[in-house]
Amino acid sequence: MKEQDVVEMLRHYRHDWLNDLQLILGYAQMGKLDKIEQKINGVIERSDQERGLERLNIPKTMVWLYQLNWRSETFKLQFQSKVDTPIAIIDDDELLVKVQNIFHILPSYQKEYEEYAGTLIFKEVNHTIHITLTFGLNWTDMEALKQKLEELSFVNNVSTEDLLQIEWQE
Repeated sequence: MKEQDVVEMLRHYRHDWLNDLQLILGYAQMGKLDKIEQKINGVIERSDQERGLERLNIPKTMVWLYQLNWRSETFKLQFQSKVDTPIAIIDDDELLVKVQNIFHILPSYQKEYEEYAGTLIFKEVNHTIHITLTFGLNWTDMEALKQKLEELSFVNNVSTEDLLQIEWQE
């Protein structure tokens, strides 16, 4: 990682923390204890998500995902790790390429001015990491998008019943 990337990442991270603190201070000044509690719980949840990603030992992928959240105007991801112990079975370089391949396809099917909130879930099942990326169904051509994602050799399943759900294993 280049020094400028580290500086940019720290700047975004600091900006997010300052926004959270300013909101908490504003709620405190207005005496809205329920909003303070809600915001602090959100910060704790986000920190837990980050800690869960750290256990996966995928630093390159983590940095790319954080940068996606900060740089993209249309994609915002939340992360969930259902992996309890530190592991070293994921090839970080390979995972990064896979995630980038998915995000290379998705913009071609975005609706204009639409924001896409997604969840990336890591779950350990029998010493294998199952990864699921989900988004809502608001895309320009869902069938074509599904077909394009299914063409990726690593993808095990693409579902479009309730959500756009892309699944693969590491």
